[in-house]
Amino acid sequence: MKQMIRTGLAVALALLAFAGTSGSASAAPQRQVQKVDVEVARPKPWPKEAVEAFGKIPIQDRGRVKPLFTYAGFRMLNMNGKRSYTIPEGFGLPTGKERIGQVEWLMDVMLFPEQARHYEIFLVNDNAVLDAVGLRFEGRKKRDRYSFQQLRPGLAKLESEYRKAVAKRQRDEKLDPVETQTIALFNAVAEYDLLETTFSSLVTTLGEDPSERLLELYPEGANNAPLPLGLVLSRWDTVTGWMQEAGAEGRDAVMREFAALEKGINAAWANRAFGIAFFPPSDQSVEEWSTAGELIDQTMSSRQGVNPAEVGLVNALAAIGENQGDVDGASAAIIGAQTAAEGAAKARGEFEKVPLELTYYQGDFFYRALLCFLAAFLMAAISWMVPRRQTFGKVLSLGVWGFSLVGLLLAVVGVTIRCVLLDRPPVATLYETILFITSVAVAVCLITEALTKERIALASAAALGASGMFLSMKYELVEAASQGDTMGGLVAVLNTNFWLATHVTTVTIGYAAGLLAAALAHVWIVMRLFRGMKDQGAALDTASAAWYRSFARMIYGVLCFGLLFSVVGTILGGVWANDSWGRFWGWDPKENGALMIVLFELVILHARMAGYIKDFGVCVLAVMGGAVVAFSWWHVNQLGVGLHSYGFTAGVLKTLWSYYSFVAVFAALSGLGWMMFLRPRRSLGAA
Repeated sequence: MKQMIRTGLAVALALLAFAGTSGSASAAPQRQVQKVDVEVARPKPWPKEAVEAFGKIPIQDRGRVKPLFTYAGFRMLNMNGKRSYTIPEGFGLPTGKERIGQVEWLMDVMLFPEQARHYEIFLVNDNAVLDAVGLRFEGRKKRDRYSFQQLRPGLAKLESEYRKAVAKRQRDEKLDPVETQTIALFNAVAEYDLLETTFSSLVTTLGEDPSERLLELYPEGANNAPLPLGLVLSRWDTVTGWMQEAGAEGRDAVMREFAALEKGINAAWANRAFGIAFFPPSDQSVEEWSTAGELIDQTMSSRQGVNPAEVGLVNALAAIGENQGDVDGASAAIIGAQTAAEGAAKARGEFEKVPLELTYYQGDFFYRALLCFLAAFLMAAISWMVPRRQTFGKVLSLGVWGFSLVGLLLAVVGVTIRCVLLDRPPVATLYETILFITSVAVAVCLITEALTKERIALASAAALGASGMFLSMKYELVEAASQGDTMGGLVAVLNTNFWLATHVTTVTIGYAAGLLAAALAHVWIVMRLFRGMKDQGAALDTASAAWYRSFARMIYGVLCFGLLFSVVGTILGGVWANDSWGRFWGWDPKENGALMIVLFELVILHARMAGYIKDFGVCVLAVMGGAVVAFSWWHVNQLGVGLHSYGFTAGVLKTLWSYYSFVAVFAALSGLGWMMFLRPRRSLGAA
């Protein structure tokens, strides 16, 4: 019985230590592809040069000038959960099975909308949302993707449920998961609906039977030919004059005369607040770019035609809409529009970072880093089963070093490019701190490995790197849904480069060290208990005891490193608080969290120095210290109170409580394991 308990305890500890690193997935049932009926289908793939030009078109979104490539990526990520879509075989389209990226997808939505409506890109995490709006789909999983066309019959009911959920939220009532997902789905569908008309709304007509003076003003619109919005607005001052001459009594007649023209204009005007800001203002003192609808507002409110400097760009973009449904014509128009848009942005000095941002997202540095860290971890796992002195063992060790260094390099390059793009340190949001903390932790592990050469820190570098990059990708989905981007603007108090570069960077390095110590402590405890179980509590030999002490000193050193940065960072935070809010310390939750890290690490170090705990106790407390760091890093932002409540992230609390539970169970099992396997010993390797 005792042996069974020991075995069960060891297995439980091992499973807890590596929980979340592996999982099983059952194969999804194959669903029969439904052939779509599309009148205007894209007859061939988009030309590469058109895709590249479309992605390079500069826009302003969420206060920042960025390429349309970035915008397309986050819109698709928000709706689809990924940045690509594969048109299935047998879909009935001329191109057959085709994998399209974010740019091609957006081009299809805007220029072949009838086809794109059949793309299953709306990710529904719980089909109870669809049940609530009266939609039923046979053979579907609980979490599945649907097309706009499939969702269309339930849109009216979806809007009704959305309004109920929003009203409930405005009353500060808690929403259930279905209501939360209803809001997210409605927002995604509404945004998609607006994207369809982006370019088509830049084109209008005079109608079937225009008046003579309307034809005289716009001869280009004869025979119901398309008129670009820029051309219409450039002569709108004449239309305004006619309305003034007609007076109040004749205004209705004038409005009827211009009904067809105004109908087209209204399509762009209706999207003025939510459209894409393609148009940089000619006035250099104005920072905000305009949507097509805002240009209409500006033109009509000033009673003047649109600025001549803007007409060319408006008409160039309108030419894309004129070629809706024509791959070759639209491709040529896109290339011309990209040239015009780039010139307009360069004239304001706002295009310089657009190519760099394209490099950043096309390079996909963090995903590539994830692959490198996974390869390094796999090689590290194999290397533990091969004698170090064998040739194969040496090759594996070099491979782990190589992949870990390349992964770190990729992560550092990605973080550095973010710094250049944002003109600030990469630690202003929780997403950025994940990337920064992971990079710091991996670098510390590799430096430690270079000093100790025990292979523990090297394997930890690979594991932490892979975990951090994976977590960053998951959190990118969260920010795509909540912020629309991971490089959005900051709250005013954070918009200070000096303090971001000092306090936030320093305290974040402290976070990294605390989490690294916790990760290493997990490994030490599992290995030590497995050894104790194997040896039935016998004393360690001299070499093994020295090895475990060396490993424990490594953890102790990381804790000291983390304490130094946590203390300095906390003090700098107080100085920043005094500068911003007029007080050094206010017992704010975030301040309390930082202080908790400092005090907890001080307790560990003082208890070790006083002899109250030894190596095993240091490691158990370091594991618990990881939960303290998680609380300070994430949890206090979820409380919604205090001056640091700007980092709230929906859905994080459940994960945090799961982690706290894991730490508590792991610490309890570790204590039980010490009682059973290690406490009886009084020899050189005593815990």
